[in-house]
Formats: sequence, C-alpha cells, structure tokens
Amino acid sequence: MSTGNGQGTLDLSKAETIICKECDNRLFISSFVIKKISAIVSQTGKESIIPIQVYSCGNCGEIPELFLSELE
Repeated sequence: MSTGNGQGTLDLSKAETIICKECDNRLFISSFVIKKISAIVSQTGKESIIPIQVYSCGNCGEIPELFLSELE
C-alpha cells in the first residue's frame, strides 16, 4: 500500500507497525492524558487543565512509551 504525500509516493509497506508490548495488539484508540497547570506557572495566572492527545492500546489500554516520553 502506498499513499501520496504531495512530495512523491510513500510506501507504507516499509513503515514499522507499532505493536502493544503488553498484549501484541496492533489497533490503537485516541485517548487523552490530562495535565493540571498551577496558577503560579500558568500564563493566565489561573489554574488550567490541558488535555494532550495520545494513542492507547484498543485491547489493554497501555500507552506506548513512544507517546509517554514526549509528555515528560
């Protein structure tokens, strides 16, 4: 399978498929990690809740380390 990306053809058969390390599932769902920002460090001076979209395993709910490492 290949797809056009505006700059040529992208061959997805050569792309790595991410597999859940906990249960070997290959299907992921959109999930959110919720961050709470204190008023002291918030740009608005008010406490804020920030949703950050990640992908979690559709079978066991595990979030791949690939996505968690970007949240630290």
